[in-house]
Amino acid sequence: MGRQCSCSEGGMGGARYEEIVLDTLLYSARLKETVARQSSDVAVAMARMIADTFEAGGKLLICGNGGSAADAQHLAAELTIRYRSSVNRRALPAIALSTDTSALTAGGNDLGFDEVFSRLVQAYGCKGDLLLGLSTSGNSPNVMRAMEAARGMGIGTMALLGGDGGTILPLADISIVVPHSGTADRVQECHIALGHVIIELVEKMMGFC
Repeated sequence: MGRQCSCSEGGMGGARYEEIVLDTLLYSARLKETVARQSSDVAVAMARMIADTFEAGGKLLICGNGGSAADAQHLAAELTIRYRSSVNRRALPAIALSTDTSALTAGGNDLGFDEVFSRLVQAYGCKGDLLLGLSTSGNSPNVMRAMEAARGMGIGTMALLGGDGGTILPLADISIVVPHSGTADRVQECHIALGHVIIELVEKMMGFC
């Protein structure tokens, strides 16, 4: 696990701050290298599933909480708008389930927060679509419920997870687990890097570049 912050170090000098920067970034780089060596084939397979889904007329639904919600929106925007300005391609159908605050608050109020994503999967999802769940712990109840709902509807499931994969792991048809527990930040850094390379692969597989 990466270095943990100690709030008692408020008086430390600039050299110590620099050490924290160095330790943190090098640990993050080593973690990405571990994931690359362990899961590059899985990333390719995930990209292939997404490309095949788009080519068949399906769409990608993405969900996560907190920073993972931001990552879901980030990746969806890069698919619907564009990832790189050098690749001029058609819009690709991806929906981040965390963007509609009225739906999230109504779902949380009327159904409970654990059901907010599953309800939107039921609303937007169709057989032939894909659901990507993001969870740094692997145990987010609302992401887990969304995966369950997708499976019940014949929607393929994939996940980017952390720790040991948690309760979501067995619900994913395909997944990558970042082997880091305790803090979400390092896992999220790997997830967004994976998301970016998967989108690049999708564009290549679909003949856009």
